[in-house]
Amino acid sequence: MAPTLGMKFTNPTELKQCLTNYAVKHGYDLWYEKNDKNRLLVKCCKGKEPTCPFRLWASWMQEERTFQIKSLKSSHNCGRVYKIGLVNYKWIGKQYFNVLLENPRLSLRKMKAQISSTYNIIVSIGQCRNAKKFALSEIEGTLKEHYSRLWDYGIEIKRANPGSTVEGCRQIIGIDGCFLKGICKGELLAAVGRDANNSMFPLAWDVVTVENKDTWKWFLDLLMDDIDRGSGNGLTLISDGHKLTKKGFLMLSTDYVLGTY
Repeated sequence: MAPTLGMKFTNPTELKQCLTNYAVKHGYDLWYEKNDKNRLLVKCCKGKEPTCPFRLWASWMQEERTFQIKSLKSSHNCGRVYKIGLVNYKWIGKQYFNVLLENPRLSLRKMKAQISSTYNIIVSIGQCRNAKKFALSEIEGTLKEHYSRLWDYGIEIKRANPGSTVEGCRQIIGIDGCFLKGICKGELLAAVGRDANNSMFPLAWDVVTVENKDTWKWFLDLLMDDIDRGSGNGLTLISDGHKLTKKGFLMLSTDYVLGTY
């Protein structure tokens, strides 16, 4: 959207976002001559000849709390540039929020190439690196905020749909085994849990001659007895993809079914 005289914004940041989008779309080399919380003076092509006539002035309105464009010379006589000064890592991160949500392992070089192809601008690997960190931190924060509202969501389900059942988070135990090398051979079986601070702590461990169905059943039977959970009802056991895995699950006995991750 091109800026127009009298256009109103919630704050200067919102106007800057609009100006960056405008600069990227047309390849204008905009820059801020004055830039603070109360005023914004924007010009084009700093230090270049001939001087571009574009000029935008914005400040807060007196009678309402909105940031307004109060004077504007919208014409340009400059050519397209491909390195836009207004483009920073936060702008890139916001554009790539959904892309990185679906593919957080997108490489910086591919990201740089995609930006060049999509927006017809040049950005650096450093900008892409910072943009990726920014976007992933925003994604993590958003997910934490959503998960923090699960209890409110559960209460609303019960209110709006009487008879519904809403369960809390199930207690989880992670189990795994590894080879022991050196003088003492064998397999180390271990079970870990998470405390209220989301920190892992060991529940049990043992050394066996081989990792198989029988040794795992023996280990888990002792673990259930020690923590007084009987057949393990109410517990979620998570394991890696063990070689005994069949169709996504590892059946150790009629009592335990381990979901793989």
